[in-house]
Amino acid sequence: MVPVIAAVVLAALPLAQIASCGSSPPSCPLGPGLESAEIVNTPPTWPYQKFKSSPFTPPQFRITTNGQPLAPGLLFITPSEQTPEVATSDVAPLIMTDAGQLVFNGPIVNATNFRHAVYKGKNILTYWSGISTAGANIGHGYGNVTFLDTSYNEILTVCPKLGLVTPDNTEYSCEADLHESFTTDGDTIIVSAYNATQTDLTSVGGPKDGWIFDCLFFEIEPETGKILFQWSAIEHVPVTASQQPLAGTGLNQSVPWDWFHINSIVNIGDEYLVNSRHTWTTFLLTSQGEIIWQIQGNTGGDFGPLPENGHFRWQHHASPHNITKDSITLSYFNNYNSAIDNGTNQTTGLELLLSLPPKKSVSPIVLKDLADPNEAIFAESQGSAEILPNGNTIMNYGQIAILKEYGPNSNSDVRWTAQFAGPNLVQSYRGFKHVWHATPTTCPDLVVENNGTCGAGYVSWNGATDVTAWAVYEGPTNNQLSFVGNVGYRGFETAFTVGGECVQVAAVIDGKECERSNVACI
Repeated sequence: MVPVIAAVVLAALPLAQIASCGSSPPSCPLGPGLESAEIVNTPPTWPYQKFKSSPFTPPQFRITTNGQPLAPGLLFITPSEQTPEVATSDVAPLIMTDAGQLVFNGPIVNATNFRHAVYKGKNILTYWSGISTAGANIGHGYGNVTFLDTSYNEILTVCPKLGLVTPDNTEYSCEADLHESFTTDGDTIIVSAYNATQTDLTSVGGPKDGWIFDCLFFEIEPETGKILFQWSAIEHVPVTASQQPLAGTGLNQSVPWDWFHINSIVNIGDEYLVNSRHTWTTFLLTSQGEIIWQIQGNTGGDFGPLPENGHFRWQHHASPHNITKDSITLSYFNNYNSAIDNGTNQTTGLELLLSLPPKKSVSPIVLKDLADPNEAIFAESQGSAEILPNGNTIMNYGQIAILKEYGPNSNSDVRWTAQFAGPNLVQSYRGFKHVWHATPTTCPDLVVENNGTCGAGYVSWNGATDVTAWAVYEGPTNNQLSFVGNVGYRGFETAFTVGGECVQVAAVIDGKECERSNVACI
């Protein structure tokens, strides 16, 4: 495969490269417009893009592709650092193209689960943001869920007050956990939570008055915060189901044993599909929270023995597809290893076809077992695998800052790979690909520079998805502007020549001018 470097490098170009200038009085043809992202490379920070008209510094994608068709859509990621080292320049929810161009840079927050949803019949974006915990509470979080409309206006903030007990008795203003924030087709939201809870651990070699993280989920009415349903793992699953060693935890409140580790919950009508990383099990629950069936990654659970390539461990992002009364397909980001496995099993994207109702005599069928034959990845934590509408699958490798898009018909058809940080330095809990259209209510940002006889303009509009050109207005003062022509849209920031003292641009969408920028004068 041939590396393709995206988001490319036409930084503040010398004037002669933007357009040729005439004699006095100056005549400065607009030219076609140029992409103007500068690539900054200052190790140990991963190379990042820098713009003149916007303060954002998204990572440069290091891309390889085999040229086969990709699914339409934009990429949604949430880079955050795993180490004290400054390993990424932009910790924020990001929307990027698969060519590595920035589309939207969200606020500088610690975020997860940035994705498209439908709420009350309207397209929205949601993301979790808050505090990711460390120490005995590592891998969890306390925060809220933000809803954005198609202009990126904040329409709701869901801030659950759940009365949780924490290892150090710290109280948090919002208590949704970072793992799941799923908007249902019933216009509710499901969030996960972790509660330090006392329980008998003698069955697993621990103390009778031991401590665990009881894994909870809540279905909430977003506008009011009303809790419509809640579920507790310890009330339904024995601690003996865990595959996670005690390893010195569970002795007291300050070091609870993370025996279940809930990391994904979605609804299927009135029922719930719940994934437990540390029991290697996915559960289907009734609307009252009782277990209907379970599939376990080693034994098959209520189903028949798993095929050799159908086993899963430490898995994330269990998702249902093609649901009928006779069958269901489950897709997984199959980490298949953790810190205790010492990176011995390659992470895969797994799809299993389950016959219903479950029978011990009928084994699940492996539909996909996705892995790159040229790049084995061992992701011990986090991750997602999303089946796209055209049959491709986008995999986000969690603690490893890599995305891969696989084709629909082969387990090894890796059509596209993008790396956006160094190994084990930056993580993105999940990554998605969605078709998304948005027009911000903010104004485009314009700056101009005097580079000699002719000037240069730089324009960007954070979050705009459908701009095709920029209409340019120039004049001797800020209130004497005339239309001089259009320049083509060239990625997040477009550069063009400037012939007047003052300049303003208007975004062109569907052949019509819409929002105008500020007026900038040289």
